[in-house]
Amino acid sequence: MRALILRIAVSIVLRTVSVRWENRAALDTCVAQGFPCVLVFWHGSMLFPWWYLRRRNGAALVSMSKDGQLLADLLEAWGYRVLRGSSSRGNKEAMQSMRDALTDGHLLCVTPDGPRGPMHEMKMGALRAAQTMEVPLLMISVGYRRCWRLKSWDRFEVPVPFTRATVRVAGPLRIDAGLEGEALDEQREEMEKLLRAEYRAVTLGV
Repeated sequence: MRALILRIAVSIVLRTVSVRWENRAALDTCVAQGFPCVLVFWHGSMLFPWWYLRRRNGAALVSMSKDGQLLADLLEAWGYRVLRGSSSRGNKEAMQSMRDALTDGHLLCVTPDGPRGPMHEMKMGALRAAQTMEVPLLMISVGYRRCWRLKSWDRFEVPVPFTRATVRVAGPLRIDAGLEGEALDEQREEMEKLLRAEYRAVTLGV
C-alpha cells in the first residue's frame, strides 16, 4: 500500500515539472535501440531518473534495508528488474547480478553514492560493471529550481509542484578494459569529479 501511494504521489508531482534536457539524445539512443548500458545518478536526486526510466527495460540495484524494500516495491511496479544488494561492499553476488542484467540487455541504473553515502562519493561498482561488460556508462544529473531537501545523509530532493528542472546527460563514457588497481581508482575519481561538476552545473543553471 505504501508503494502504491508513493507511486501515485510521485507521478502526480513529476508530471507537473517543466523539464529542460541537455544531451538527451545519448540516453534516448540507448533506450530506443535496446543497447545495454550503465546509468548513474546521485542518490539524493534519484527521484526523476527512476520515474523517467520506468517501463524502459531498466534494472536497478537496491539495498537490502527497509528503505530499500520500499524502493524495490516502487521500482517493480514501474517495470524494473530489481537486483538486491550493495556493490559498495564488494558484494560478488551484487556484481554478478549487475553483469547478468547487462548481458540480458537491460539499462542498469545505479546510485553510486548509495546506499549510505557519503554523499556524492562514487563507489566502484557501477564503473566495474561497465568496464567488465564493455558497455557505455552515462551520467544523469538533475537540478530543480525549487525543491524540498530532506534532512537525510543524501539531502534527498523532492521537487515543488510546477517547478522547472534541468536534466543533463553526460557520456556515453567508455572504461578502458585494461585499467586496474591505482589506475582504475584514478578513473573512478575522475568520474566522481565529473558527476559532481555536472550536478553543480544543473543546480546553478536552472
